[in-house]
Amino acid sequence: MLPALMTGVVLVMIVMACISDVRSLRIPNAYSIIVIAAYAIAYLTGHDSFGPDDKLSAHLLSLVVIFAITYIFFVIGLMGGGDVKFGSALALWIGLKGFLVYVFWMTLAGGLIAALSLFIRSAKPFANPAAGSWIAQVQEGRNAVPYGIAISIGACAALAQTGFLTHQLDEVIKIIH
Repeated sequence: MLPALMTGVVLVMIVMACISDVRSLRIPNAYSIIVIAAYAIAYLTGHDSFGPDDKLSAHLLSLVVIFAITYIFFVIGLMGGGDVKFGSALALWIGLKGFLVYVFWMTLAGGLIAALSLFIRSAKPFANPAAGSWIAQVQEGRNAVPYGIAISIGACAALAQTGFLTHQLDEVIKIIH
């Protein structure tokens, strides 16, 4: 039950990170810390929830690889620090089993959001966007992408593809009945 509850916490953090990123192009560190803490609780109380062959080392390696890749993007100015931390924290949940799905969907969604940013910057379709929001900053000419949305899409796709989300939902249904 606790792993299912922690999965719910992570899903809430995903939604909150997306909202925060659109509103301010920031993902608070607390969200990443909560995602990592939720993983620790879920793994310690039910590591079999991640699959019988899932090793902690595979999840840690996923975190390290995503951190290394996204840190390079941060250094060259293509990604914010909050994106790096949040993407790495979510990679811990995904492990190597869902790694390629995570990267594929994150990349695809990031490209689509970047294209949308270019459109918004050139067309300026919004009359009065909230000050400091992604849309306001893009319409002012800044190159900005709320990459937390792409990270979240990638993570949800990977967790669904690996069967993890379905398994956690099944656990909740068993408890209810």
